[in-house]
Amino acid sequence: MDSLLTRLADELLVQDITEPSAVLDSLSDDQLQIFYDDVLEQFALALLVGAHKNSTWTNGNLVIAANHRNIHLLQAAFYAVQLEVQRRGAVAVG
Repeated sequence: MDSLLTRLADELLVQDITEPSAVLDSLSDDQLQIFYDDVLEQFALALLVGAHKNSTWTNGNLVIAANHRNIHLLQAAFYAVQLEVQRRGAVAVG
C-alpha cells in the first residue's frame, strides 16, 4: 500500500484532486475499498501522533502543532480516494 500511496501523492503534486486519478483508476472496486480503509487508518494515526507530540486546546478546538507533513499528505490522499469512491458509486464503510 505504501508504494500506491506514494504514487498517488506524486500524482496529486501535478494535478488537481478533482481530476480522475490514473493511480486510483487502475484499482478494482475491492482494491479501492481496501486502499480507502488503509488511508483512513493511516490518516487517523497521523492525527493521533500529531496530537500526542504537540497539541493545545484553543477556544474549544484542538490545535495540532506536529506531524503536519504526514497529516496533509494523508488528508489529500483520503479526499482523492473518497472522490473516486463517490465517482464509482461504490459504498465505503470506514
